[in-house]
Amino acid sequence: MRNLSVRHSFGFTLIELMFTVGILAVLMSISAPALGRLIDGSRSRGAQVSLVASLNLARGVAVSAQRHVIVCPSKDHLHCDENMWWHNGWIVFEDTNQNSRRDDDEPLREVVATQPGIAIATSIGRKFVRYRPDGSASGTDLTYTICDRRGEADAAAIVVNNTGRIREAQPEPARAAVACASLAG
Repeated sequence: MRNLSVRHSFGFTLIELMFTVGILAVLMSISAPALGRLIDGSRSRGAQVSLVASLNLARGVAVSAQRHVIVCPSKDHLHCDENMWWHNGWIVFEDTNQNSRRDDDEPLREVVATQPGIAIATSIGRKFVRYRPDGSASGTDLTYTICDRRGEADAAAIVVNNTGRIREAQPEPARAAVACASLAG
């Protein structure tokens, strides 16, 4: 005869489940800030790579097509903005009539979308880069300051000099403060 009073239970008790959830909550609260910093750093680096790639594309097109090519900030992704903020996106276009603005008949070479969680600023006086047919960049050196939510200590800079050469640099503290302050607003 079988004993019907013996039951085998395969599951969790409420206490075991609460203990497991508690451990998971502690582990998540410890790892979440580090994961956020990792994501912010990745976005910032991605924006830097995109910007450098656009600048290199513009310089290459200027030399190969023997035309003036401009890289400028653009919210509407069709025309240049008249400000120093690049995180809303930018465009690369051939300035065939050399008027320093994109006309509807001038070819767009690249359109880069908004960079979420990132601030990219240039100095007030330099709002775009114009590459000449010889690959040089007209005007004075242009510095882009790139900041994310990690703050000024992790800001980066990209410099385009008159010869058109692009390099990474440490941002000036004042420029980093301006770029990072825009993220708070």
